[in-house]
Amino acid sequence: MSLTTNYVPLTLTHTFQDPQSRSDSPASSGNTSGAPASGAPRPGAATLGVPTTGVSVKPNPQGEAGPVGPCAGGEMMYMMPLFLVLMYFMMIRPEQKRKKEQMALLAAIKVGEAVVMLSGMHGVVTALDDKTVTIRAGEASITFDRSSVARIVREDAAATTGT
Repeated sequence: MSLTTNYVPLTLTHTFQDPQSRSDSPASSGNTSGAPASGAPRPGAATLGVPTTGVSVKPNPQGEAGPVGPCAGGEMMYMMPLFLVLMYFMMIRPEQKRKKEQMALLAAIKVGEAVVMLSGMHGVVTALDDKTVTIRAGEASITFDRSSVARIVREDAAATTGT
């Protein structure tokens, strides 16, 4: 008998009512919080009952307050092209290189060469067509799609690795 454990994530990301000290309330005397005397909340202060969004407010050079998001800096502008270039050199270019080598291999197949198919079957090429290759494996002759040739077995490569 096994017990299953269920985890329920509880995230408290929003505060529905921010606590305020008595000195922050607009009705108090000696207004030291910087809030306007009209009772309007100061920039960046949360109003009662309204959840905060986490956006900071910084005054711009003209003295006006405006929201500044987490990606407002100029650093993000340089990161995206850097990631695209990195993705090209790490993923796209090696794949194009591999496909080019495979096409060169398929064009170099000749009758009488020993080949290994993608399925792992070894055989000798007996006939070639534009799209198919026929190999002899033991007593049987089998026709495959030309793109299913994984590699050509070279005798000189086998002799150097076997010694």
